[in-house]
Parts: sequence; C-alpha cells; structure tokens
Amino acid sequence: MFKREYSTKEKEIIKFMFMLTIFGFAAFLCNYHGVVRSYNTTMLALSYEYGFTSRALLGTLYHMLDAVLPVNMMDYQMVLRFAQIVTALFFLFQFAFSWLCLRRTRGENLRVCEYILLAFNFLSIATFSSGYNFFRVDLFMVVVCMTGALLLIYGKAEWLVIPLSALGVMFHQGYVFMFFNVALVLLIYKFLSGDRKSRWKYGTIFVLSFLLGSALFLWFEFFSRSNGYLYYDQIRQEAVALSENGYHLTLLQHEVLGIDLTDSEWELRKYNIVQTPFFLLICLPYLIMLIGFFVRLIRQAEGKTEKWKYLFLLIGSGTMLPDFILKCDFGRWFYAVLVYYTIILVALCAMRDRLAETELVRIGERLKSRPWAMLLLLVPILFGPFWDVDINIFMEHISTWLNANLLHWFNF
Repeated sequence: MFKREYSTKEKEIIKFMFMLTIFGFAAFLCNYHGVVRSYNTTMLALSYEYGFTSRALLGTLYHMLDAVLPVNMMDYQMVLRFAQIVTALFFLFQFAFSWLCLRRTRGENLRVCEYILLAFNFLSIATFSSGYNFFRVDLFMVVVCMTGALLLIYGKAEWLVIPLSALGVMFHQGYVFMFFNVALVLLIYKFLSGDRKSRWKYGTIFVLSFLLGSALFLWFEFFSRSNGYLYYDQIRQEAVALSENGYHLTLLQHEVLGIDLTDSEWELRKYNIVQTPFFLLICLPYLIMLIGFFVRLIRQAEGKTEKWKYLFLLIGSGTMLPDFILKCDFGRWFYAVLVYYTIILVALCAMRDRLAETELVRIGERLKSRPWAMLLLLVPILFGPFWDVDINIFMEHISTWLNANLLHWFNF
C-alpha cells in the first residue's frame, strides 16, 4: 500500500488537533462536576405533546428517545448518562469545526487561527463541563450556529441555513439574539461580496431565514403559552422525576404558565452591575485589538459596499443588546459574544478574505515582537468557565468581596 505524504500545513493541523485534544481533556477534568442542574433537567419535561410551545424541541427529542429505547429515560440517572454522551459529542463537533476551518485557511494565517480556536475551545469546553451549563440548551444552539457557519464557509448546501434558523429558535427563542447573528452576518458578507446572481441567492436565504426565525420567536414568546395551565401538573411531575433534587419552579412558571419574571430578576441584576465593569476591564486588550482590526479593514476597503461589509461584521454582535438590557444571565451573554467573534474571525480566514488575512498576519507579527503579549494567551484562563448570572468564578469572587466589605447590596 502507498504511504500518504502529509504536507507541512497538514502536519501543523494534526499537531494542533493533538494539542487541542490534550488541553480540552484537561479543561473537562478541571471543571466537570457530574451534576445536571434542575434548570437543565426541567427543560426535558417540556415537549410538543402539550402543543407547539417554546423551548420544547429538546424535551420532545428526549421523549422520543424514551419511547424507542428499552429503558426508562424519565429518570435522573438516565438524564445524567444522556448529558454525558451529548456533551462528549458536542466537544467532538467543536474539534471537527476547528479542523474543517483550519483546512480552508492559508498557511500564513494558520497559527493565528490556531491561537483563536485554542482559546475558544478551552473556554467552551470548560463552560459546558461545569455545573452551571452542563447540558444547558445553549449547547444545542451553538451546534446549530456552527453548522450554519460551516455551510456558508464551504459554500455547500447553503439553503439549509433556512431550516437551521428555525431549528435554533425551536431549541430556545433566545437563539434569535444569541447566535442567529452569525448566519445573518455571514449571509450579508457573502451578499455584498458576490455578483448579481449570488446576491439574489444570499439575499433570498437571508430574508427567508430572518422571517422564519422572527415568526417563530414571536409565536413562542407571545402566543404559545395560552393553555399551559391544562398541562402544568403533568409537566411538573415529569420534571420532578427527571431532576435529582427538585424541579426548577420559575422555568415552568414562565414557559408553561407564561408568568413574567422580569421583576423577580432585579435582585440578580445587581450582580451584573457590579461584575460587568471588572470583566470588561480584563477584556480591554482584546476589545482594543478586535475593534482596531475591523476599523482598519473598513479604512482599507475600496468603495462603500466593501466598507459596509466589514462594518456589519463588527457590529453583528449588537443583536445581544436586548439580552444585556433586559435579562440577567451575563455569563451566557458574554459567551455568545465570544462565539460570534471567534466564528467571524476564523470564517474570514477560511473564506480567504485577503484584507482580513493580511491584517491578522500583521497583528500576529506585532504581538510576537512584544514579550508581554504572551500574557494574552494566559488571561483566558481567568474567563472560564462562563456561568449564568455570575459571569464566571473570578467575577463572582470579586463581587462577593465587594458586597461583604463595601456595598452590602446583595441578599444571599
């Protein structure tokens, strides 16, 4: 048999994937608690058996699994096993996403993309291994988001972005603000980059995806909970069976009965107010580099169309503003922002955008000439894992100390 000769680029990618696997496994071991919280188990009690209601896709799939398997899946121990399997598959999917993007990246940009993907995978694995987000529905939304991005990066079966838009919102209507932006912005980018024929194609996909996602969001958020009181007791009983130590009351109150929880979340938003300035301060070097990167692309772009293309890439994460303004899970919101910019930066290289490639190489060379820049690779350790209301454990410690010694603001 003939022995395949690997190119220098392929060897580099193989070495990176080996290193990524080691770092990923270490991140998992350091953060795994082996517990599925009541919020995430209670989600499985929601299903389309009770109507086309919000956040019920995951529970529907789980109920279907219970119907076909010869074991009782409506038990916490089986939920835990299912969560372990799904999480492992999610990590493998992230590795596959990284590998597929690197394969499309030119050699001169390979190292920069590897650093970006290494930091992202470390934080993502830590986040979905820890107790707060282990088996959280966000995991499934990220899969949908990344799948759509891969289709657009490779230019294959791109019409599937339309049903994927519906799938993401069916997992959780928060997909519209958290992860929908990736597909929409990449569609705008390809629309503005293409000729007349491709503009028609990407414009149509954008409009249909946007309308479908928006329609489902409006239905789930405002119209799908009209008769939840008829099924509440049955859903609650299933939630108790699926959970280890009781079900998540407020989740059922909101999703089944349609009770508005905005007022009850004010106490939690105090944590956001204290933690966010400190988190942004730590992120400042990355924010300066990121904004500077896109500003230079806009300046170098020729013509208004090209400039608009990069401007949309920069501001695409702005879809998260309603969540930051109205809701309190800032750990999840900042993770979603991380997902957005990671995919956009890697996608620009994988789609071989010359301006972006040149600028990333320039940034990489500049950082290599500054010894202190190595700290930028270590700081992400302080970011993970992302939690929910508390941004992460580091921010939680800061806010706890400030409250105990200065603010006396929180009620523990």
